[in-house]
Amino acid sequence: MADIATISTAIAGALTAALCPEGRSASSCTGRPVIIRRGGLTQADLGNALHTLHEGCDFITIADTPESWSRLDEPLGRPWRMENTQAATVSISIANGTVTLGLAPDTVPSGTVGLRVQGLAGITGAGCCLHRAQSGDTAASIAARLAAMVPGAVAQEGNITLPTSVTAQAINAGTATARCVARRQQQMFVLTAWSASPVARDALGQAMADALALTDWLVDANSSTFRIEAREASNDDTAMNRGIFARPAHYLVTFDTDLTRSMPLMLAGGIGGADGLIAGDVLLGAPAAS
Repeated sequence: MADIATISTAIAGALTAALCPEGRSASSCTGRPVIIRRGGLTQADLGNALHTLHEGCDFITIADTPESWSRLDEPLGRPWRMENTQAATVSISIANGTVTLGLAPDTVPSGTVGLRVQGLAGITGAGCCLHRAQSGDTAASIAARLAAMVPGAVAQEGNITLPTSVTAQAINAGTATARCVARRQQQMFVLTAWSASPVARDALGQAMADALALTDWLVDANSSTFRIEAREASNDDTAMNRGIFARPAHYLVTFDTDLTRSMPLMLAGGIGGADGLIAGDVLLGAPAAS
């Protein structure tokens, strides 16, 4: 989920990559050391520290302005959309009435496995038993859970022996990541270049503007994409008597408050009808309705 903190950090990372191509330990593209961070200047930045403004170190600070916040229309209905899927690491197969469970080596158990069983007494159509793999599962524990849902089935280690009166189909699927845009908003961020020299301030301010000139979109640490647009910039010399020269540049950021959820892919389904009848699959082992 995008947040004003993750946005500021992403902007700082983009500026660091552009202004310090040789790494953080080297000077910036202006030839002077520069510190890029969220927030504002502190008293330590002005003196009595190793890297200070008056010792030839320049600064870029990134701050958000609360009064500029405005809400935009998010997608109607706030729909959930699947972004990507992860394959199941649990496998299931059937041969000669025996079900075999397996786990991919060196992986965390994930995905949903189950059986679609026909021929069970008292059930017209197919009955389904499903299990969503957890981190502590083993092939034996999954087999035991599935066997407990099928009348007459017996589990032994990672295998299940089915009753001879039924036929079964192995089913399994991975998981998907779904995303929903809960809120969309705009907010102004102020990127300020600080220096003890007006010439160095101008050089750093121009380099900062050039670094973001062709940037319309950035991605934060949570993989949320936000739009950044340049607005006004100005030189601030009100503290020149103290040897402080600044250039605040305003950037309008449009970002989403988005939610992500991990969801299992659907393997079976049924629709309840009158008198307790179910059209489709009957879920075995489901708690009784109260």
